[in-house]
Amino acid sequence: MPKKWLALLLILAVMSPIGILLVWNYGDAWGEWGEVGSWTPRQYWSAPLPDYNMGGWEGQLRSSIGYIISAIVGIAVIIGVTYLLSVTLARGGREGAEK
Repeated sequence: MPKKWLALLLILAVMSPIGILLVWNYGDAWGEWGEVGSWTPRQYWSAPLPDYNMGGWEGQLRSSIGYIISAIVGIAVIIGVTYLLSVTLARGGREGAEK
């Protein structure tokens, strides 16, 4: 992956907590609620970093760091899965062409 793309992804990861910081004193940001009617997201999925945060990190600075860590983990997972899929599909294409 070119360095420009990695730099862009890092900048976006660092910018990720801006939305939550802007509404810190005014309640939750849109989409940051825990329940919608009787449906709770936690019924179906237990996130590795619940609420994009580490346990006990309640202040603005620590919450921001939690968001950045979540963004970096998410980017790493997406890049890893994409890489594994591309390698797997490339091998399958080469083996199919040889037959």
